[in-house]
Amino acid sequence: MKDIDFAKDMLHDSARERYRSPMGAVTGGTRITFRLSVRELVFEKAYLTVLRGSSTQDIEMYSESENTLAAEFEAPGDPEVLWYWFSVRLAENSWIYYGAAAGCTSGVGKLYWNTPPAYQLTVHDQAFLTPNWFKHATMYQVFPDRFRRGIPDNMETGETYHRGRNREVYLHENWNEEPLYQPVTGKMFYQPCDYFGGDLAGIGESLDYFRDMGVTVLYLNPIFEAASNHRYNTGDYLEVDPFLGNLEDFQLLVKRAEQRGIKIILDGVFSHTGDDSVYFNKYGNYNDVGAYQSKESPYYNWYQFDEYPDHYKSWWGFETLPEVNEHNQDWIDFVIENDDSVINTWLDRGAAGFRLDVADELPDDTIEKMRTSLKHNGQDNVLLGEVWEDATIKQSYGTPRTYALGRGLDSVMNYPFTNAVVDFLLFNLDAYALKGFLVGQCQNYPKEMYYCLMNLLSSHDVARIRTRLATRVDGHGLTREQQACFVVTDEQDSHGAIMQKLAAAIQFSLPGVPCIYYGDESGMNGLMDPFNRRPYTKCGNDITEYYKTLSNIRKEYAAMQTGHVAFLTRAEDLLGILRICVEGQDALGMEAADGATLTVVNRSKAHKTFVCDLFAEHQCLPLGYAQFFRDVELKQAKSLITGAQWDINEGLVSIDIAPESADVVEILWL
Repeated sequence: MKDIDFAKDMLHDSARERYRSPMGAVTGGTRITFRLSVRELVFEKAYLTVLRGSSTQDIEMYSESENTLAAEFEAPGDPEVLWYWFSVRLAENSWIYYGAAAGCTSGVGKLYWNTPPAYQLTVHDQAFLTPNWFKHATMYQVFPDRFRRGIPDNMETGETYHRGRNREVYLHENWNEEPLYQPVTGKMFYQPCDYFGGDLAGIGESLDYFRDMGVTVLYLNPIFEAASNHRYNTGDYLEVDPFLGNLEDFQLLVKRAEQRGIKIILDGVFSHTGDDSVYFNKYGNYNDVGAYQSKESPYYNWYQFDEYPDHYKSWWGFETLPEVNEHNQDWIDFVIENDDSVINTWLDRGAAGFRLDVADELPDDTIEKMRTSLKHNGQDNVLLGEVWEDATIKQSYGTPRTYALGRGLDSVMNYPFTNAVVDFLLFNLDAYALKGFLVGQCQNYPKEMYYCLMNLLSSHDVARIRTRLATRVDGHGLTREQQACFVVTDEQDSHGAIMQKLAAAIQFSLPGVPCIYYGDESGMNGLMDPFNRRPYTKCGNDITEYYKTLSNIRKEYAAMQTGHVAFLTRAEDLLGILRICVEGQDALGMEAADGATLTVVNRSKAHKTFVCDLFAEHQCLPLGYAQFFRDVELKQAKSLITGAQWDINEGLVSIDIAPESADVVEILWL
């Protein structure tokens, strides 16, 4: 048998409409055409092999044209993730296979002699819709205690309240002090019991700052009453923690934010409560009878005791965080379904939705109940999940999750994006690998979710983007003492700021919701908790104006928000992101102004030229877009940052890009 050159003899690219139609994730019942290009290869039969669970289905392919085989497949009615490859029988009953490239689930594949890596086919619910406003949003995440002091008396009120519940409290008088990272004097263990006095009023006083930066939604880390500064150990779901203010302060914040076009999303910690809570009440600090105190407690059935009362199921074994039974109807009524449930109460108080902490710990059917309740309250409410992996193929405890398939979450925190961008800018990935990752997310996520993914670079759970890019250190493997002593030099920080601009340019140019973690724009550094939660500070290499520029460009150009997207590479250091709306519609079929932008990123220390062929057929773009550019009279390309201009000749535009820089270019036509 002759050696097979797969590049000449076989080809399938799942991100091109000519090979898979329709591209991307599909709704249940959609009929999909798969095509395989075959040249100069003698074979007996070819099959599309579809994997569902542990069973496979072979669909014989037919000759559609001289060099093209095709097969039709109808997606199942219920949401699920399927996998496929191509099986080709040669003479004498020998087989070859065409599947995805190693480490990929989409795009151009490879030829294999054994069962290959599979392509992903995501099937989602036909009724899946996400809030349109959120697809156009720019988010800012605030850790409330560390952002800004508003009402000085809240420090005293909070201290009095928490000490009255026999809790350890340490107050920082100086805003610029280091957060506690060791036990307070006289204690054996570290507790997050130190407070700087940031509050809801302080956030409210910064609303003009947010608006001027283009922010349209604030995500607040927990504000509910709890025995810690982070408040992920909820004490009372229905009360604002006194350190942050009161209910009136929250409602005033919502009102003032709405006046500036800004919505508020709250952090919902529902998989567990604090042991020091009105519901568990392990220490008797509340007047109510908690589950730990009596089996007659109205909350007893929320929890799962192995040996009452001291042995109970807790989150990851932390006894301070007793887990709840999310299938217990009493808990479901209280948190989700009653008219005055926790979710409905805060939505009625003005919240625009929830970010679900540790969404993987919540059963899919419970998340679906949350979605039903939240959407019944208002279709524009958002349900966002903390998920650290690819949400479409996430498994928890050996079970595939379905929360990304249209009946659960609207969006997830896009940590895979965070890691991919950091790896690219640290030269751990080249532009071709980053492009492959971006194409995969575009093709594998349901479009409704893809266009509202929370694209973040930092959060309260990971090292700040400035520190990672400046030092290549993320804090893992270091003790708190080592992290406290960690120094980012001025030279490192200056270079980190340069590279952070590149990361932000990518972030603001993609479909989804760009999210700024408080202080990233002002140049804050920090490794892991609590050093990524220092009080907001204006630092030396402040790039707030750059964030404003990106945000304003994104706001002005519909294509940058919900336009179609294509990812381009010309060298290992160069990435291009093409966004386009034509014929008055965006990628979701909604009304949008025509336009096109091209973001170009050069991570190298050398001047580069990025050549873009607008007449070419690009991955992820429908076939008609190449023809559109051929049909219109292209004028020129103009930088929206520097004002530089470049001619377009026969669809080709050559963008000059400075070392370690990014540019956003408008494509102009008559």
